Amino acid sequence: MIHRDLAAVLRASLARYPIVTITGPRQAGKTTLARAEVGKPYVNLEAPDLRLFAREDPRGFLAQYADGAILDEVQHVPELLSYLQVDVDALAGTAQGLGRWLLTGSHQPQLRNAVSQSLAGRTALLHLMPLSLGELARWRRRLDLDEVLVAGCYPRLHDAQIPAHQFHADYLGTYLERDVRQILRVSDLGQFQRFLGFFAGRHAQIMNYSQLAADIGIDQTTAKAWCAVMEASHIALPLRPWFANIGKRLAKSPKWYLTDCGLAAHLIGVTSPRYLATHPHRGHLFEGLVVSEAMKIIAHAGSPARYHVFSSPREEVDLLIEANGKTLAVEIKSGATVAGDWFRNLEAIARIDQVGVDARMVVYGGDDEQHRSRGHVCPWWRFPQRLCEWLHDHDALPTSLDPAELGERLSASFGPAA
Repeated sequence: MIHRDLAAVLRASLARYPIVTITGPRQAGKTTLARAEVGKPYVNLEAPDLRLFAREDPRGFLAQYADGAILDEVQHVPELLSYLQVDVDALAGTAQGLGRWLLTGSHQPQLRNAVSQSLAGRTALLHLMPLSLGELARWRRRLDLDEVLVAGCYPRLHDAQIPAHQFHADYLGTYLERDVRQILRVSDLGQFQRFLGFFAGRHAQIMNYSQLAADIGIDQTTAKAWCAVMEASHIALPLRPWFANIGKRLAKSPKWYLTDCGLAAHLIGVTSPRYLATHPHRGHLFEGLVVSEAMKIIAHAGSPARYHVFSSPREEVDLLIEANGKTLAVEIKSGATVAGDWFRNLEAIARIDQVGVDARMVVYGGDDEQHRSRGHVCPWWRFPQRLCEWLHDHDALPTSLDPAELGERLSASFGPAA
């Protein structure tokens, strides 16, 4: 089992809250993390008999676990959360009342609604994504950039050394059968599979819902609903645009990213690293890797930092990270040779007072790190360390994650060979 960075946040949350809820995509490692960190009985509500018991007799079901338990895939019985509220309220203010229940789920809409209604103020909400580069580096296996882009970062793929094309095909089959049928009641799974392919073709791009709908032969409302399902099950995540007016951030179309670059590569038909070098979507896959890495670091460290894309008619900056009134602007380029025009948008955005850029960085597909007056040039594999350092400097890295130790791991697994 690989050690997960979220473990430190989980332990701290169990000491402060009666309930901790871990959400995230299937196969991200939620169950493995929960069982490794919490020595309580484990209950998998995927099992039909246990699910039926919890629904028909929730009080009797919970009474079996006097000191609490790990309740896995709790989205199957969202009504159980009201009874958990009663349980923890009875022990409020006592040591026994803390860290009683650990819930996991793919955070489908019914679970999200149940958590917000029944457990407000009673649960810590943690989010576990697939492996970050720093976590993947704990295996100490050398991987080059294109190997990472095709394989992706799901733990089981690397732990069991499953061929990437086989893992992703099986994963999509399971996702379609379980989540899509349960959430949307989609009757034509073939049409939804076509949707996934067209969606992947727009990975790391501003979404045009009407064009997406027209390509598939569905209406725009359905296209938006299906995108929302992918977000609800954490298959894809939107990167919302930055505006000084916060309300506008929710009104404008976001950039969409599949959570895992390997899954994105599979959906566009790339199953081998040797065919990626000249593929027209390589730049989008690379951008998705870097953006998801920032999301993972922030989520797994319990950081209050926020992230956006900056898009205007004249320039676009791929990633803005905000922490305590400071902003890191990141331009993402898959090329291995630094070009001077890569800094143009970073310099333009730095002149906009409302954005308040504190630091500028170009993350690229090469290996040399450069400190230029126009911006910091950062190799892709060094980016997690530099982001952690920036978050730490701005009081937005709550965990004890050591950037220097992280850098050593990253260099050993992804840096240039000695």
